[in-house]
Amino acid sequence: MTEPVNKKEVKRIETRKRVLAAATHLFARLGYHKTTIQDIAYHIGMTTGAVFHHYDSKADILDDVVMELDRSFEQYTDYLAQPLTDYDTMVHGIMDIFIDRFYHQPDTIIALASLAAEFSGIRGPVIVKVQAAYDRFVDAFEAALNRIDPRPSNRAAAICFISALQGLALQALVRDGQIEVDDLVQGFLSLVTSKKT
Repeated sequence: MTEPVNKKEVKRIETRKRVLAAATHLFARLGYHKTTIQDIAYHIGMTTGAVFHHYDSKADILDDVVMELDRSFEQYTDYLAQPLTDYDTMVHGIMDIFIDRFYHQPDTIIALASLAAEFSGIRGPVIVKVQAAYDRFVDAFEAALNRIDPRPSNRAAAICFISALQGLALQALVRDGQIEVDDLVQGFLSLVTSKKT
């Protein structure tokens, strides 16, 4: 027999998800320091008291946002863990994931870049967590590159690649209506792969 669903717990989890989604969106667009609890509450039609019912502070929200951003790399790392043997195929697969994420969850791409820029000069626990999130992708991409063609520069290449993905997302947002993200991806692929798309 399955346990009965606790409606209060389901509602609590859903509300926390809404708070995190709003915070991720606002941190991506405004930055952490310029976003207030009131901004987050207003964005999802709640009161600040309701937000504080679920989180003790904005710093607690930030911790959960970074944890969710860290998890957002799982689709990439799962793909990169496959026994990929062709560089071009691997990169095209990564870009397919990127396009899907850009259309469905662009804030998860942008927020990490925004937080990294905002906290980079402040050596502390936040930047350590942000770097750890990036390193999930970097480690997986480096390992995949090493299986295809081991080189000392593979780690640097993996770091450059994640930077390029975030740059593509930012440019797609900046150039909204001028050029589609799919076209930017095709331009990027023409630079980094030998396969014509």
